Amino acid sequence: MGKVLGYARISTDQGQDIASQKAKLESLGAVVVFCDVGSGMSLTGRDQLEAALRLLDCGDQLLCLHPDRIARDTSDLLAVAKRIIEKKAILRIHDPAITIDGSDLMGEVLLTVFGLVGRIEKHFITARIRRGIDARKLKNDGAYIGRRPTIDPDRIRELRDQGMGPTQIARTLKIGRASVYRLLAA
Repeated sequence: MGKVLGYARISTDQGQDIASQKAKLESLGAVVVFCDVGSGMSLTGRDQLEAALRLLDCGDQLLCLHPDRIARDTSDLLAVAKRIIEKKAILRIHDPAITIDGSDLMGEVLLTVFGLVGRIEKHFITARIRRGIDARKLKNDGAYIGRRPTIDPDRIRELRDQGMGPTQIARTLKIGRASVYRLLAA
């Protein structure tokens, strides 16, 4: 039997903790747990998931606690499963217990069903966000102010003036490098 790689994801690091997912995956046999912080609505920007997929070899397993930790979209979930199967590896979901190795159509059917549930959830999340924005517009005479900025442009410029490059600034502030470039260009 090959190695077991774990994958955990939380949507935001504010108020959520990935440690419980990581501990559970390790208790289920994961030798390494790859962790992403970001939305499950897209596979874009999920560097740790990508790293885990690249490291899989024939007979290895990618272990995840729930299907929605990988993706909240049927096509994304099936795309990840397909990549794993193409490597002759196994996707194992802990809850509900689903194993996808390419030999059992029932596993793929279950994954599709749970992917659909994730897609429905995604639809409701988007609808709640839209209602919140509309309510905010009504409250502010039609103006939607949006989310408060979480990155301080002055701090980025200060670090640049101290001689740091964009990559080092991004690591220091724990933000994306693209955000640094965008704010420096503004």
